[in-house]
Amino acid sequence: MTADISTPENAPSAARYSRHAKLALIGPAGQAKIEKSSILLIGCGSLGCAQAAFLARAGVGRLTLADRDTVQAPNMATQLLYDERDLRDQAPKAEAAARHLRAINSGIAIEPVVADITAANIEPLVNKADLVLDATDNFETRFLLNDAAVKAGKPWIYGGVLGTDGMVMAVSPGQGPCLRCLFDLPAPEDRLPPPDVFGVLATAAAWVAALQTTQALKALAGGKADWGRMHTLDIWNGSVTTAEVPRDPACPCCGRREFRFLKP
Repeated sequence: MTADISTPENAPSAARYSRHAKLALIGPAGQAKIEKSSILLIGCGSLGCAQAAFLARAGVGRLTLADRDTVQAPNMATQLLYDERDLRDQAPKAEAAARHLRAINSGIAIEPVVADITAANIEPLVNKADLVLDATDNFETRFLLNDAAVKAGKPWIYGGVLGTDGMVMAVSPGQGPCLRCLFDLPAPEDRLPPPDVFGVLATAAAWVAALQTTQALKALAGGKADWGRMHTLDIWNGSVTTAEVPRDPACPCCGRREFRFLKP
């Protein structure tokens, strides 16, 4: 379903993605790799909606969207793919997102998965993707994703947003730290309130999603994402800080390969 942008007979595809292909950082060869890639997005909330829209417009060949929830009124301020019809119907987020993305780009494959992501179903989803994007809102699912991605040797992009702040780190198993090198265990819920309690600024979510998507495109086009560097964002004050995260040789995930979160 993807197109070779270098051939004249595929001029519509070449024109569609020409702004990216003309970037020296991507180029025609990098764009062709993007079009042949498969990405799994876990979560179709404020992060996932922005990620999915960016990736669909970039021409990623296959997008798999996984989310268990339906569209609710509080989602409308920050989750950019949904409209009032989705709200009225309380549509499953994955299916509503897929429908809107097909209207954005009918030339890519989009698969909605309406399900709670657990140890029972995450590995097949991760295994068929080239890269995974984190758009979850809790650390339990992120640690599950980290285990599955490290076990499969698949790169993934961590991202979190709360209030006006966010964090992004690209993880490449074997090339640097994983999430458990940074956080040994998920934070207790009383220390990390969920977005529906603390609130989220839509532009903060879009900024985090944009940086996550950029890391994904860098990885797909040339394999040069910022592996193991934590970017911390504060959109309200317009600040970004970056720090190298060291790999922990004794990490229970990427070091000892125990994968405790994949165990039933």
